[in-house]
Parts: sequence; structure tokens; C-alpha cells
Amino acid sequence: MATPEAASNNGAMLGIALASLLAIGLGVGTGWILSQRMNRGTSSELAAAPAGDGQPGIHAVPESPPTDATRAGAAALNTAAAPVPALGPSKIIALPPIMTSIAKPQSTWLRLEAALIVAGDEHGVDDQVGELGDDMLTYLRTIELSQIEGPSGLRFLKDDLLDRAKVRTDGQVRDIVIKTLVVE
Repeated sequence: MATPEAASNNGAMLGIALASLLAIGLGVGTGWILSQRMNRGTSSELAAAPAGDGQPGIHAVPESPPTDATRAGAAALNTAAAPVPALGPSKIIALPPIMTSIAKPQSTWLRLEAALIVAGDEHGVDDQVGELGDDMLTYLRTIELSQIEGPSGLRFLKDDLLDRAKVRTDGQVRDIVIKTLVVE
């Protein structure tokens, strides 16, 4: 005969199993509904596109029944894509090369060549190139080699340099391009 503790444990496990099945079912159902809505929006956009609009390589694709693989691919593309704002004309200002030692290890030298991307109608940034170089030099002297290792380290370095450039130019700098980074 089962003890009261064993019966209550079996009841708790049955409750957890039912709650898990319900959660899985809701997740699958929600995913299916969302994929149906995305496919409807994608197919109506294709149907609205004119066929042969004169642009090479751009053609309307006839609608075919979506498969599970195309639904998953469309869902991944639609969630990852974000609208890109039009930025207008830009100009590139090359900064003079910066060569300095870094904080740790102290015998390590770093050479950085970078360029700023500024709005085409912005003035005054050309006059601040020297100050921007000084700011970047001061920052580079404080970093450690472990901070700039790997792709994420390079991204953090770029973001930090961009933040400094935006502060110095009151937001006129749109982006910074690291052309060369040599660590010796």
C-alpha cells in the first residue's frame, strides 16, 4: 500500500507534468499564429511588388506554399531586421595615427589609425581633430591588453572611442572607423 507521502509526491509530479505540457502547447500555438501573420504580410508585399520594374536583378517572385524551413527563416529575418534611417550625405575625416604605450602590460605599444564619419553639413569638427586625437590618446593609455582582445574587445574599444568623439563634438560624429590597430 502506498504511503500518504508517496501519493502526494505522485500528485505533485502529475501537476508539474500537466503544467509543462500546457506551456509547451501554448508556446507552439503562439509561434504558429505569429508565423502565419508574418507569412501573410510577406506574401502580400510580394504580390504588391511590380514585376519587371526595370531594375536588374530585382524581380517579383511568384508565391509558393511556405514550408516549415521558409517560415523559420522568414521569422528569423523579420525579427533581426530593423529599419535603417536615412542619414544623408556624410564626410570622412581621417585622424592622425596615434601611437602610445598601454597600461598593462607596460611594455606593450599600440598604434591606431581611425577615421570619423560626420554629417556632410556639419562644420567645426575639422577644427577639433587635434583635441579628439588627444582624448583618444589619453584613453588608450589607460586600457589593458585584455580589454581589447577578441571581437567583443574591439567592439568595446570602438564604442568607447565613438562616445568620446560624440561628447567632444556635441554629437556631430556619426561613427568611427578603425582602419588599423596594431599591438606590439
